[in-house]
Amino acid sequence: MGPVPRLGRGARVACLAVPDHLGRFDAARPTQWQAPATGCVKINVDAAAPRQARFGAVGAICRSSDGLFLGASALIIEHIGDPETLEAMAIREGLALAEDLYQRRIHVASDCKKAVDSLKKEDASPYGAIVHEILSHSATFDMCRFSHEFRSSNYEAHNLAKHALSLGGGRRVWLGHPGDLSFVPVNIVTNQ
Repeated sequence: MGPVPRLGRGARVACLAVPDHLGRFDAARPTQWQAPATGCVKINVDAAAPRQARFGAVGAICRSSDGLFLGASALIIEHIGDPETLEAMAIREGLALAEDLYQRRIHVASDCKKAVDSLKKEDASPYGAIVHEILSHSATFDMCRFSHEFRSSNYEAHNLAKHALSLGGGRRVWLGHPGDLSFVPVNIVTNQ
């Protein structure tokens, strides 16, 4: 493990030391939302599925680099219960939300490392058609970056996906204000 980087004054990063599979502590995990580069928006995505069900839900939450809520979307997907496929579809939903919000410079973060890796490798995974669609769609943005983040910094999208399971079929979009999503603050930095 290399040296720990020094953070500038006023940095807003909280970390939690988590042991690896051998019980060693060698990396810190962020415990709160991670801001994108200035001039970009961040779209956190996640998926949820009830056990033994043939459907699932995906959620996407978009925030400015200052942490201001810009919009969210949730989609119920019938006849697909595979978690990894749903996670890829959550990334696709993140791109759809960016289009809804007219955002051109985006950073999409998922807590599913396999789904993000399949995008970076252009993998022919079982959900290869979804990967192809995501890659084609991402090329239409001025800037589009995909990254893996731990659930500890992706909790809002996780909660939205779980909440979406109770909403019934179809797609829901919240623009400008989270409305009835009481677990989503308007500004994550000030926690309003």
